[in-house]
Order: sequence, then C-alpha cells, then structure tokens
Amino acid sequence: MICPSKNKIKEPVLICAVSCVLILLVALQLAWLNQSRNLLCEQFDQNVAQAIGNTLTSFNNRYDTDLELSEFTTCGPTENCKYIEIGQERLNDGSVSYLGSQLSCSLSCYGMSDDYDLKLMDADSEPIIDLTFFNCSANNTLPKLDDEAYILGVSFTTRNEYIMRQMGWMIASMIAVFLLLACVLVYILNSLIRQRRITENNIDFFNNTAHELKTPLTNISLALKLLGKKHDFLQEEKYAQIISDENEKLASQIERVLYLSRMENGQYTLKKEPLVLQALLKDVLSHLTLIVEEKEGKITLDLPADDCVVQGDAFHLKNVFRNLIDNALKYNINKPSINITVKEVVEGFQLVFEDNGIGINKQDQEHIFEKFQRVNTGDIRAAKGFGIGLSYVKKVVEMHQGIIKVLSEINKGSQFEVFIPTK
Repeated sequence: MICPSKNKIKEPVLICAVSCVLILLVALQLAWLNQSRNLLCEQFDQNVAQAIGNTLTSFNNRYDTDLELSEFTTCGPTENCKYIEIGQERLNDGSVSYLGSQLSCSLSCYGMSDDYDLKLMDADSEPIIDLTFFNCSANNTLPKLDDEAYILGVSFTTRNEYIMRQMGWMIASMIAVFLLLACVLVYILNSLIRQRRITENNIDFFNNTAHELKTPLTNISLALKLLGKKHDFLQEEKYAQIISDENEKLASQIERVLYLSRMENGQYTLKKEPLVLQALLKDVLSHLTLIVEEKEGKITLDLPADDCVVQGDAFHLKNVFRNLIDNALKYNINKPSINITVKEVVEGFQLVFEDNGIGINKQDQEHIFEKFQRVNTGDIRAAKGFGIGLSYVKKVVEMHQGIIKVLSEINKGSQFEVFIPTK
C-alpha cells in the first residue's frame, strides 16, 4: 500500500489561521475606530472653540469688553466645559440675552445647537442660574450679584452622543465589512477543505490502483518468459513480442506514476553518487537504437572530452534523458533528427536536447510540466501516455537542484535545456 501523504491538509491549522485573520481584522478595525474617535473629539473641540470665539468677538465688539476663552476643562466622563471669566459690571439682562443668542447661532452653524448648556457660576464654579434659554424679553432677570468676578460656563453633556452619531456610518461599515469577509473566508475555507479532500482521495485512489496493477503486470511478464522457455517458437512469435513490449511500456508508466507520487509527497530520497553524464547518455541511447532505426532517424552527441561528473541518482537521471529523447522521437512527422549537447557552465553542466519535431505553441509551453497535461499534437496519433512524463522530468531535475526550460516554435522543433549542478 502507498503510505498516506505527508503533505495532506491539516484542517485545524487552516481553521486556526482563518480565526487569527478574523481576530486581527477586528483588532485593526477597532484601532481604526479609536483613531477616528480621537480625531472626531479633536474636531469637536475645535468647532466648539471656534464657535465660542466667534461669539466672544461679537460680544466684545458690541459691549466694548475683552472677554477671553479660558482653558478647556473636562467636567466629567460625559461633560466638556468651556469657561469664560467675566466681571460683575459686564453682566446685565441685555448682555446675557445677547450672549446666549449669539452662542446658539454660532453653535448651530457647527451642528451643535441642542448639545450645550450655558450656566452662570460664581468664583467657586457653583451654578447660579441656567442661561441656556435666558431671554430678557420674556421677563427673565438676573439674580442680585454680589461678587465682582463670575464665570460663564458652556458645557456639552451630549459630546459622546454627538461623536457616536458622526461615527455611525463607520461602525455600520465596519460590521458589514467584517461580516462579509467572515462569510467569504468561511466559504473559501469550507470549499478548500472539501476540494482538498476530493483531490487527496482521487490521488490516493489513483496511486493505490497503479500500485495494484503492478502485480498482474509482473505475472504477465513472468508467464511470457516461462511460456517462451517451454515453447521455443513463442520467442520468435510476433504477437508474443507485442504482448511483452506493451506490458513493459505499461509497467514503466505505472512505475513512473508511483515514483512521481512519492517524490511529491516527500517519501522518496534520491540515491546520489558520482556519475559521468557521457556514460549515462550513451547507456540510454543504446536502449533506443532500434526505435531510432525504425523511424529512420539519427541522434548526434556533442560531448566534452573530459568526464562531466555530477552527484546524482543514475536511475532517475537516465529516465529524464530517456523521456526527453523519447518525446523528440514521438512528436515528429519527419525523420527525427536529435542533437544532444553537453557543456560545462558555472557550478554545473548544461544539457541541450534539440529536435526537429512538431514544436510546442507558446500557450502550451506554460503547462507542459504540469501533471496529466498533454498538448495538442495535431495529427500525431501514436503518441500515447498519461501526461506525466515531463512532470516527472521536472521533479527529478528540481530534486537534483537543477533547472529545466523549453524553447520551441510550431513546426520548427523544440529545445529542452537541463542544468545539473556538480554537487
């Protein structure tokens, strides 16, 4: 049996990650709201100071006084007061009425006409009379004032309510954005987990099926050999040879699927040893001689005189070279002409496999190294396979810390460049 994949999705990790994202989002939104509230508070205080300043300017011009706005003081958790120090001789029914009406007019310009109280207080800040709605024409009169100094206090008991009204759209948008993102993230997470489960089940099924197919293929191969020994004529029988060849091809494809699966799951380690690239290439070509002759093709080698030694897995590097050469033979409507060049570069060797095949269009070049991807081969009907060959090639090259790339044009052939480091 195939061991379970080490790279399977860990659902608790994903759920924890999404939860952390949502918590971080809430924290950022709260920080943003707090900063917005502080800015609104500053704006509120500036508007109040400006409104009172306009009122005092008008009052001073009319009554020839020099009233000034005192230092801002917070009167309580929900109150903010502005104090105006004023002498007894400057207060009378008319001046107080004018001061109240001007203040109301100035504050209304800033949208705060109903959010303040105007009180007359003594030197100890004790309230004497509420002047918010004082009007001398309505028979309102000031009480007898004995002290020389008094304080006019403007308090805002609904400051927080004012700020909350201004922040209403911010809070509503924050909640809407959070709910929307939460729903989207939960939906994506659920879809991802479901899709990964389906994909993993399909991959496990495919791998297990491929593994189970090895047994009957091995039995078929063994049975053919035993029949050949028992009946000598079968060794020359055309159909028996076809069965043997096709059995080997299928076994090779299945083995490649299993190797690729183990490599991607991190369950396979390369058996590296010092290798000579020239020897590997010549060994691969020796097994392809009959196929090349059958297609009336030719393969030329351009190899350095000195040995090109690398640290690699001989079995898999041979498969890489064989796959690239085999593709050049299969995807070709002419007599195959393949040129293989090896040259030394910085920290390694570059192998170039150049052919005169049908080529690969620009769009397909981006996907040829993906699993189960096969490009449109036009009229090439004999090209069979699972679509994992180049994916396997790329994985093996990367496990050797190498690089593979393709240069190709339709009807002008293809060129695969493989870099293999020396270490």
